[in-house]
Amino acid sequence: MKTLMIAGIAFLASASAALAADAVPTVTPGPFSPPPAYPAVQSYPQPAVASGPLAPPPAYPVSRVYDWTGFYVGINGGGAFGKTHWFSAPNVASGTANLSGGLAGGTAGYNLQTGEPYVVGVEADLDWAGLKATASPPACAPNPDCELKVPWLGTARLRFGYAFDTIFPYVTAGVAAGDLNADIVGKPFGTASTTNLGWTAGGGVEFALTAALRAKVEYLYVDLNGFSCNAECGGGPVSFNVHANVIRAGLNYRLWVQ
Repeated sequence: MKTLMIAGIAFLASASAALAADAVPTVTPGPFSPPPAYPAVQSYPQPAVASGPLAPPPAYPVSRVYDWTGFYVGINGGGAFGKTHWFSAPNVASGTANLSGGLAGGTAGYNLQTGEPYVVGVEADLDWAGLKATASPPACAPNPDCELKVPWLGTARLRFGYAFDTIFPYVTAGVAAGDLNADIVGKPFGTASTTNLGWTAGGGVEFALTAALRAKVEYLYVDLNGFSCNAECGGGPVSFNVHANVIRAGLNYRLWVQ
């Protein structure tokens, strides 16, 4: 009778262990490796963690929801506003003009996130820009105004930030380039045009919507330096210094998602 009871208890214990093993998977590290601190997939029920002979299990296992590493492409759109300073040499006159307009274009970049929450990346974009300013230097007479336009704007920047899982606030800085056009309204003497190189800096925040799709909003200060308009602005020279505040939103698609 005693032998029968012992056999029954052993059978029940083995059956319970088998059921528990089916319900909750066990992660057993190697003899010199601790259990994973960041399981790749958060699942329910949580896997039981059996400590190795040289390492205890983590007190609070953490699951990393999103990794920002990888290439991406996207679209963006928004607007810009600012002040353009002008100076008319023949009249020794100067002033400012409001600059504003819309932006829309494409983006490409790469992020690198290691085991830490810090993310560093590089991003480039090229936008159609409908930025315009109207100035009133005396050199533009008999027409009342000279017109400044920025038909396209591009940037190439470094980004650095701290990722809170699917939320990535960042700061950014780099170079900016734009096409600058100036003439008298009505273009009686043609159009002066040049491509200027300047700088940009700002910040933003990006959100992971899915494994592949992300959304962002950002602010950039852009300085495109200055250029001069001569015969096209009534003989001139009339110089313009161009800088603007850019606010835009975008959607990025992460490539080769695993």
